[in-house]
Amino acid sequence: MPVLVLLFTTTLFWAMLLVCNRIALTSFDIDPYAMTCWQLVFGGIALVLMAPGRRIPWRQFTLPINWAYGILRVMTGVTWTAALVYISAPQSGILSQTGMPLAALAATFILGRAPGRSEWLGHATLIAGAVWLAWHLPGGFTNPAVLLMLASEVTAISSSVLAEKHPDNQIKDAWAHLRFTGVLLLITASIFLAVPPLVDLISPVPIPYISTAGLFGTETLIAGLLIGVLFRGPAMVLSLRSIKTAGIEKYILSTSVLPFILLGLEMIAARLGLTPTPAHDSVFWISSLLVMIGIVQITVSKQRHSAKLRALATEPIRIET
Repeated sequence: MPVLVLLFTTTLFWAMLLVCNRIALTSFDIDPYAMTCWQLVFGGIALVLMAPGRRIPWRQFTLPINWAYGILRVMTGVTWTAALVYISAPQSGILSQTGMPLAALAATFILGRAPGRSEWLGHATLIAGAVWLAWHLPGGFTNPAVLLMLASEVTAISSSVLAEKHPDNQIKDAWAHLRFTGVLLLITASIFLAVPPLVDLISPVPIPYISTAGLFGTETLIAGLLIGVLFRGPAMVLSLRSIKTAGIEKYILSTSVLPFILLGLEMIAARLGLTPTPAHDSVFWISSLLVMIGIVQITVSKQRHSAKLRALATEPIRIET
């Protein structure tokens, strides 16, 4: 699969997952925390059981790196899902733009891939768009969604770095990679089930619905099954492949268009009566414009930087005599 198609498909699946989560939260009697647990369980089981005849990779359930990844993904999922209680899916997409500068910093100081200097202007523009929206939320920067989305991006970038460095994410066997992804989802699900009391202790703001009390609700189970198998599992497979193939910088850059895809999907959902009709004011559109300008700036800068590196790599070495 071409890299651009892979990146776009990954972003599209995450957008559909988020909108389906919002539909479940606003239109049905769904327990958000329990639904997320079931998404991970059913999505993981579906991936692990694929390719009949192959052995289940039990060894991967014992690897500390997989459990570290699971903990980070739990924090990412909990904080983003909780943020949707306070803001719309497109607004959460705008606030998630803080992830791109964080990815650039991680690439620079951890992975040794410093971006071009002009790229930082694009990151500054992205931050400006997120700050502008946060400033105009009810309560401004004290709105719980601001801290929740920031925590979500910090843990998301941390897990992405771990995924890029993970040796089992480098395997070329597609079936083995599906099972590896399924193991990660099941580990993450087990952590979700175990940590509700801990979340209340470490969260900087109250997070609603962090409880497994509604774990066996009928609508919660059905939503977890459908969204987990159709969207959560495939989104994780595509994400790990995207990170491996393109690196975390391009992967996160591709997800920067998430607010605009979310906007279109949420408008469709509203027309179908599945979610409240989004009412985006000038603040949202100004933030969106800043995000788009930042994305364009970063993309152009990356292309120029890559071209410069290629030119330097192909330039003949001159030997002085």
